[in-house]
Amino acid sequence: MKTTFRKFEANRVKANPYCPCGKSNRDGKFSTEKGFAGQPVGHCHSCGDDFWAGDDTIVKPYEKDDYEVPDFCRAVIDDIRNHFDSEMESSFAKFLIKSFGETAARNAIEMYYLGVLDSACNADLNSDVIFWQFNPDREVRAGKVMSYNEKGKRQGIPRWWHKIKGGSCQLQQCFFGEHLISELNKPIAIVESEKTAVIMSICNPAFIWLACGSSTNLQDSKCLTVSEYDVTLFPDQNQFSYWAEVAQDWDFNISRDCEIWFENGMIEHKDDIADYYLKLAEIVSAEVVKTDPDWNQEEYDSIFNMPEHYRSDIYTGRTPK
Repeated sequence: MKTTFRKFEANRVKANPYCPCGKSNRDGKFSTEKGFAGQPVGHCHSCGDDFWAGDDTIVKPYEKDDYEVPDFCRAVIDDIRNHFDSEMESSFAKFLIKSFGETAARNAIEMYYLGVLDSACNADLNSDVIFWQFNPDREVRAGKVMSYNEKGKRQGIPRWWHKIKGGSCQLQQCFFGEHLISELNKPIAIVESEKTAVIMSICNPAFIWLACGSSTNLQDSKCLTVSEYDVTLFPDQNQFSYWAEVAQDWDFNISRDCEIWFENGMIEHKDDIADYYLKLAEIVSAEVVKTDPDWNQEEYDSIFNMPEHYRSDIYTGRTPK
């Protein structure tokens, strides 16, 4: 009996967005046979069927039996409206005000629709921030609830809005900040944490700043949504090698800034790009004579429009396409 050994495309999601059985391939369950990218040829690990070239097992989606659609988590617009941090009362909002001033903090909160969790939801009064995840169609995929201290350091572990509300749905995340892609005509920058994306939207507004949520959460299902854009990855220190593989798979740019700054003693082990800017602000602000309780624009500009020797080029280490 002759045995056929088949090879498959390395990037399952990029090779085919759908399985021939009709299911989305966002989870990478359909393996496309090598050389057949974009064609319904391969094996589906979800339905268990084979779809080989010249084989009559290849069927059209509508010829398959219906399957149960998962109940994905979705917040309703009232959740966003009722918990929007309009008064900037969360500990994270207060940290932003202290670091960058009220105007910049408010703009960032409005841009990302940041929420605040009140005491009715088992949180310290006006403490926890809600990082909502909107897809480009403005559907709310998830709400990540986190607590920060006055220095902007995370306290405890993240919680999820649907769990707080008692839901039993299936979490299907997207990039934090993904809704901005349809609003702004700018290149995209991807970082790990939501906090970093918000801070960098203030410090370097030349990019649309997205966050994947954790070092291992830069998944193909997310990368597919931004694959047609000019994307640069900004990994945390000590994560460059792992994210470089993702950059190669998806033809993204990648920055070595954090590795360079760490080697030069400018940031600590596992710090990220926002830590560099916060350290810069802390050093320079010590020389600024404050004229009011909050930062005004002149004081803000005195920090982030410093002479070139105060910072490295933001594009240092980028690998061009």
